[in-house]
Amino acid sequence: MAGNNAVGVEIGQLLAGAHKRAARAFARSLEPLGIDGRLFGVLNTLGRLGPATQARLVAELDGDKSTMMRTVDELEAMGLAVRQAVPGDRRARAVALTDEGRARLASARVTADRVAGELFDGLPAADLTALRDLLRAFVRGLPD
Repeated sequence: MAGNNAVGVEIGQLLAGAHKRAARAFARSLEPLGIDGRLFGVLNTLGRLGPATQARLVAELDGDKSTMMRTVDELEAMGLAVRQAVPGDRRARAVALTDEGRARLASARVTADRVAGELFDGLPAADLTALRDLLRAFVRGLPD
């Protein structure tokens, strides 16, 4: 069991290092678009879901309410998203992409694909698929 713990610690350190490397590369690539990874995450989620309440965005991105409110405020100030009334619920507001938000998201997705290609270029396709599958299994097994 002690050997497994050592391997687990090493895996944890490797995952942290991989995250830092990928996050830095992605952040640098998004700078010309005027957004960061946090804003990309919300834009990408809105692109996938369509208009969504902040509560839904918090749940989808496993975030917190106050951070999401500030992020949506920032997207609104940049003209990338807008809050809209939710039919049938006077208190609820949905966040929706603007035309500029959809255009910026499209550019950011191209950038994300390019950066992922650069980061994983040296891995054979079978290894990349195995890594993805292992990480999915790991993430699904984490307690809430």
